[in-house]
Amino acid sequence: MKDMQAIRDEHRETRESMERYILVALFLIEQRWSYIVSREFREDGITAKQWLFMVILGNVFERPPSMQEMADAMSTTHQNVKQLAVRLEDKGLIRIKPDPQNRRMLRLEPAEGFHRFWAGRDKRDAEAVKSLFDSLDDEEVKSLFNIFAKLEEASKERYLEYCGRRCSK
Repeated sequence: MKDMQAIRDEHRETRESMERYILVALFLIEQRWSYIVSREFREDGITAKQWLFMVILGNVFERPPSMQEMADAMSTTHQNVKQLAVRLEDKGLIRIKPDPQNRRMLRLEPAEGFHRFWAGRDKRDAEAVKSLFDSLDDEEVKSLFNIFAKLEEASKERYLEYCGRRCSK
């Protein structure tokens, strides 16, 4: 296997080459961090995708979202959200309830187990997140934050172009 520094050096020549490296590196980082998050929550029986689901449920919506609203927020399918939701409901972490106005629509809301799960996690979770960024100084984190904000917005626009009417903003 090639040395990673050698691979990076090979990709410093052109913007296109650097962009390709960044794309692959982002996917590798996502894979590794997904593994780390899953290991962090293994004793709780929570996967990285379930963790992301609960983070989004607890922080993005002002009212219990529908399955489709959650799918849109997670940039995934209704079916994937349904599978995650059923597993989390089985664990007592969320409730899947019919919408009072439209009984065919299902809404997702935190259950008592959801609040218990997050209670007391702040310090441990903060340390775990900090460890992912230990190699960066404060200015680098600030720059990365701003860069990722731009990339996230651009990726959202491209995602909406690709999925067309199936996705909502």
